[in-house]
Amino acid sequence: MQIRTIGVPREIKNRERRVALTPIGAKKLIERGFRVIVEQGAGEGAGFSDADYRRHGAIVADREAAWGADLVVKVKEPLSEEYPYLRPGLVLFTYLHLAAAPELLRVLIERRVAAFGYETLEGRDGRLVLLAPMSRIAGRLAVQMGAFFLQAENLTPHKGKGVLLGGLDGRAAKVVILGCGHVGTEAARAAAGLGAGIVAFDVRAEARQRLNTLIPSARVLPPDAKQLQAELAEADLLVGAALVPGARTPRILDEKMLGRMPEGGVFVDVAIDQGGTSSTSRPTTFEQPTYREAGVIHCCLPNMPAAVPRTSTLLLTEATWPYVLRLAELGVEGALADPELKTAANVIDGRIVHPALASTEGGC
Repeated sequence: MQIRTIGVPREIKNRERRVALTPIGAKKLIERGFRVIVEQGAGEGAGFSDADYRRHGAIVADREAAWGADLVVKVKEPLSEEYPYLRPGLVLFTYLHLAAAPELLRVLIERRVAAFGYETLEGRDGRLVLLAPMSRIAGRLAVQMGAFFLQAENLTPHKGKGVLLGGLDGRAAKVVILGCGHVGTEAARAAAGLGAGIVAFDVRAEARQRLNTLIPSARVLPPDAKQLQAELAEADLLVGAALVPGARTPRILDEKMLGRMPEGGVFVDVAIDQGGTSSTSRPTTFEQPTYREAGVIHCCLPNMPAAVPRTSTLLLTEATWPYVLRLAELGVEGALADPELKTAANVIDGRIVHPALASTEGGC
C-alpha cells in the first residue's frame, strides 16, 4: 500500500504533553509530497499551536481524521480508548514497549496493524537511535525526581529520608544505578554533577568501561548479587535502568533485596515501560507518582520525559522524522527490506516479527 497521508493524534496518556512531530518536522514531510494531518490541540502541551502547524502546511483536523491517515506517528503506545482506530492496513510508528503490554500486542495482531516501534530501531552501528533521546532525558529526570522525593517534604504522602543528594554535610549521598546504557549514563552524570557518590552495575564490559571513562569517580561493577545487596544497604537513591531491546526487562530486584535499603530511600524505576527491574514495581502517574513498599519510596513513571514536553518533543522529532520519511516513502514492504527500519518492525500481517518480542511471547 502506498502511503500518502501521515497522521499525528493528540496523546491521551496521563499528563502526556509531548507530540510526535513539531511544525518544522511536519513541514519537512509536506515538502516531500505527503499530507500531514494533525489532531486539534496535539501540540499545545509542548508549546506548539494549531496555527503553527497550519502555517507550516499541515492540516489541523479532528481525531478521526488524524487516525484515519495511512501512517500514524505517535509518542506513546495506543491506549484502550484508541483501540477502535486500529485497523487492517494501518501503519503505526511510535514507542510500543509491547513486551510489557500483552493486551495491546493481542489487538495489534488481531487487527493486522503494521506496528513499528521507535524503541527497537537500530542504527547502522547497532545503537538504539530513537530510544536514545528519551532515555537520556529520563536518566536526568530520574535523579532530579529522586532527589526531590528524598526530601522529607516532597508534596507526596511518602516522606523521604530528608537528605540532600549533593551532601554539604560532609557526606555525599549514594546513588546505585542498574544499567549503564543511555538512562544509566545520564543518571550517573546528573548525580555526579550534584556531588553524589555513584555505584553502577552492568553485564556489558564495554558499557562499564565507557561509564568509567566518562566518570572516573564512579564505581562501575559487573553484576553480583552479594555486592548489590551490600551497596543497597547504604543507598539513598536507586535507579532502575536495565534494558533488553524489545524484550521484558529482567527482574533484578525483589522485596527482600529492596528491604535492605534504608527507610525512606527512593527507587526510580525508569525501566517500568518494559515491565520494571523489580517484582515490587508497578506503573505510577504524575498525579500519584510514588508509593511505598518494603520501606522504600517507588517512582515508576512510564512516560517520565513528558515532564519536559518541549525539550522532549524537539529531541524526539529531530531523531524520528528521517525514519518517518523513509517509512512513508518505502511503505511496509520496502521498510522490511531496509537494514534499519526492519529492526523497528514488531508486528506485521498479524505476526510478531521482532525476535526479542517473539521470544518473550513464546514464539511468532
